[in-house]
Amino acid sequence: MAFLKHGNAEIHYEKIESKNPQAQETIILIHPTGLDKYCWNEIIPLFQENYHVLRYDLRGHGESTVGEEDLSISILADDIQRLVETLQLETYHIVAQGFGGVIAIEFAARKSKKLKTLILLAVPVHFPRELGNKIVTERKLQVKGHQNMLYKSQKILDKFMLYPTDERKERILSAFEKVSPSVYFEIFNVESLDRAQQNIKEITIPILVLSGSDDETFPPELNLAILNFNPNARYYTVPYASFLIQMDQTALTAEWIHNFIVKNRNRPADDEASSYARTLYAEMYREIRNKMIEESEPAEVTLRVNIMKGLDVYLNGKRLVDGWGQRKAKQLLMYLVIQQSATREELCDFMWPDVDLKTARSRLRVSIHYLNKLLNPTLEEPLLLVTEREHIFLRANVESDIVMHVAAIKRAHQVEDTAERVELYKYIILNRTENPLPGLFEPWFLNYRNWLEKEWVDILKFLSDYYEKNGDYKQALYYCHIAMEYYDDDYMLTKRIEHLRNKFKKIQNR
Repeated sequence: MAFLKHGNAEIHYEKIESKNPQAQETIILIHPTGLDKYCWNEIIPLFQENYHVLRYDLRGHGESTVGEEDLSISILADDIQRLVETLQLETYHIVAQGFGGVIAIEFAARKSKKLKTLILLAVPVHFPRELGNKIVTERKLQVKGHQNMLYKSQKILDKFMLYPTDERKERILSAFEKVSPSVYFEIFNVESLDRAQQNIKEITIPILVLSGSDDETFPPELNLAILNFNPNARYYTVPYASFLIQMDQTALTAEWIHNFIVKNRNRPADDEASSYARTLYAEMYREIRNKMIEESEPAEVTLRVNIMKGLDVYLNGKRLVDGWGQRKAKQLLMYLVIQQSATREELCDFMWPDVDLKTARSRLRVSIHYLNKLLNPTLEEPLLLVTEREHIFLRANVESDIVMHVAAIKRAHQVEDTAERVELYKYIILNRTENPLPGLFEPWFLNYRNWLEKEWVDILKFLSDYYEKNGDYKQALYYCHIAMEYYDDDYMLTKRIEHLRNKFKKIQNR
């Protein structure tokens, strides 16, 4: 352990040598607000296989002091520069998490030639301002009168990890106990995100964005927004992980980060592939935004309904929790979200296929009234569920993860360029879920799920064929194995895996 002194501030850092004597690059780890350098304990040994590692405590965190200067994102970024210069780092990569990523973005925007890639773990560059200010205000009230952030960490501890242990929980609580509210909120605020949003547009090096599939605080949708601000960014969702993905999925996180670094090593920022990717992603997201604007009817209400990982309903940003298991509310809502509109007869046949039409219509009226009450408890505002003659639809700007996912599949199918289609297919597979329609067992939903899984398998077969033709049998096998998760009794898939294994072994034995 060592200290870097600047004025009255002391930055506590640790330089860890690689186990590989040929290693020349360094990974700099920047922890989230409230935590300290020890949040990287699990993943450091894996990084050491290929890199030197530098981890340190932000000012006012862990063993680092604040100093006399007013704390700011700019000063915290200056500390990175001082560490780099003091340790004479020649080639390095930054891995930063949470609001630590805001500091990393500030530094990366300065365009140091020695910084090669930027990896951001659960960094919410874009966060709804009103909701963000509300969260900050609530957290300030929770710690009012407290000398440190320990009390707050106890309230949100269960959201950090999917797989907590006593040692991990103690490590997190101990870190928060050393951080004062004043230091915490100098960094954790909406203004910091506004600054990061502007800075990330200036970054020209490759950016990898990772977030946990089960992160409730900074869910995948928030992290995915970064792609709209920088075409050099790539986004992956880490399965079965919450905020601290380096604890929940240590090996997978380390592997993806290493692969990203290797892929982009020595690649010029303006090479043909990068130029193509920038154009592709910029145009893709521009067209998607414009299409959504063109096709959406004006409405003051935004209804977000996600079902890929379990039902989550948000009305203008407020989560609606209770009541979805009654009166067929969940089934009616999801059918209308996916189908956009339906006739009464169609809904009756869908929800009550074994009941006579008169009884089914009566039940449908009850369900419509109940769903409207869930979406608008007072029933005084204009109703969101509209019945127009025989047709029923939602009067709102409706957003849904499964609708966007299916749209991405259909869009990718239409792409003629093979390389472009492969990248889009890979993104789709990364964002699939084990059970895309949980809790919905009606035949229509089961058929829809079967269709979706068949689409995934067709995509996986395409990717496997593509990599086999290019001589990458390891990747071809990887996508075949995923396909087997859905069709484990498929004889042709089994034979194909055996065929690819034999080819892969021949290459290894050469």
